[in-house]
Amino acid sequence: SGLSATTQISPRLASPRPCSGTPASATMADGLQINPDKELKFRLELKKQIPTTIRLYNPGSVELAFKVKTTAPKKYCVKPNTGFVAPGGTQVVHVIMQAQRDWPADLNGCKDKFLVQSVPSGGAVDFAELFAKGNEGVTETKLRVTYQQPAPPPSPVPEGEEDSKTEDTTASFKTSALPGDVPSLQRELERYRVKNESLSADLNASLRTKPGTGGGQRGFSLLHLLITAIIAFFVGRFL
Repeated sequence: SGLSATTQISPRLASPRPCSGTPASATMADGLQINPDKELKFRLELKKQIPTTIRLYNPGSVELAFKVKTTAPKKYCVKPNTGFVAPGGTQVVHVIMQAQRDWPADLNGCKDKFLVQSVPSGGAVDFAELFAKGNEGVTETKLRVTYQQPAPPPSPVPEGEEDSKTEDTTASFKTSALPGDVPSLQRELERYRVKNESLSADLNASLRTKPGTGGGQRGFSLLHLLITAIIAFFVGRFL
């Protein structure tokens, strides 16, 4: 099954070793071509299983056996973790990171690694024998795990429509920003302005009246003065 089928890399086997004097490579003619050949990327999301793949291509003329190991077998599920690739054939290995409840402590520098081994099968089917320690025919490639940020959610509005919607919203705001009773408000202010001018004229006439013409005339002018001041205040406030 998933996790138990994945073999753990011992510290001594974590790094690829040369084969027959030639450095191990993901594109060696006598081994598998591995894609990706350096980093295995996972788009990290919490509480979700995160899948990725490793493609194994056999460019040679003989059948190759392969084996996939990891330093964190409880964290990853690898299917298949062993198998055979015919000459000119391709095998896709599915790697699934188990759902994570918390962000990993090594988010910016994951230390998990995978090791892909391959060897000519020669008709053998015993993987323990094929990948026995000391077999110099084994080619090894190490993949380092890296995390990527989650993909951004799709925009609910297509890009072309988003600009036009923004323009429509702006125009709608401009037309709806003014209250609907502006004309009536202007008429009311005009009425107060005319009345204020009339009262101001009455006030000026009262001030020109000679002193001693009677308290009633002075009382009337003071009342008009007070009303004029109040109306002038409201007119200035609305304008």
